[in-house]
Amino acid sequence: MTSNALGVIFDLDGTLIDSMRSFYDLVVSNLEQRNLRISIESLKKVGTELIEDYKTAPSGQGLRLVISLFWKIGRKSGLSRLKTIGFSFNCVSKARKVYYSAPLFADVKKTLLRLQEAGFHLGVYTMASRRQLMETLVKHEINHFFNPKGLISRNDVKRAKPDPEGVLLACEMCSIHPSKGVYIGDMPVDVIAGNNAGTITIAMTTGLVNRRIFEQYCHPTAIFDSLEQATTWILQTISPNSPNLIF
Repeated sequence: MTSNALGVIFDLDGTLIDSMRSFYDLVVSNLEQRNLRISIESLKKVGTELIEDYKTAPSGQGLRLVISLFWKIGRKSGLSRLKTIGFSFNCVSKARKVYYSAPLFADVKKTLLRLQEAGFHLGVYTMASRRQLMETLVKHEINHFFNPKGLISRNDVKRAKPDPEGVLLACEMCSIHPSKGVYIGDMPVDVIAGNNAGTITIAMTTGLVNRRIFEQYCHPTAIFDSLEQATTWILQTISPNSPNLIF
């Protein structure tokens, strides 16, 4: 491992890909199909309860883990067990289409180029499948920015976020020491995983979680509303040429 190398590891959904609001709409529409209209306040409560549930790594992997997440959402939203079965599998069956149609955030390519030109090693750690990860990066023409060995999916780990396994593996594959790495994500489990791995952590409000929730549940190093803001901060405080270098 190159101890002097600096790197940034990205989450995918809600961080590079603007997919979380589409998933939100998918959940709401499927609840409404089961005659359950849920208020914004109730959904926020469900989200908070899920944050509590996932402070420790959930059991299961792959499709089982995804179904488990939708199951929890259905039950916590008030669906019966029978209706939750239909809700979960309906969400899973439509999730791939929603995922594939989600766009890149507008500042992603500019962000990746700036970091690459500054000498940062770049990787991804996502709980999406390896197939989804690779298809997404290729589709949006950003795969060339990343170290191909540093693209870590749920298929590459035994323990899901917030366990640090995936962050540590991505750092290792990108030849960076965790203490010289940054993990960027849009969910508390991302921040907790990065904190547990010993990286700098950046929380993004580009998903469904606001600043207050991040501050309350996971204490990231920094919180930003856009990748452009996060990149500027990284280059000003972490880049080897920065007078404010924090390492």
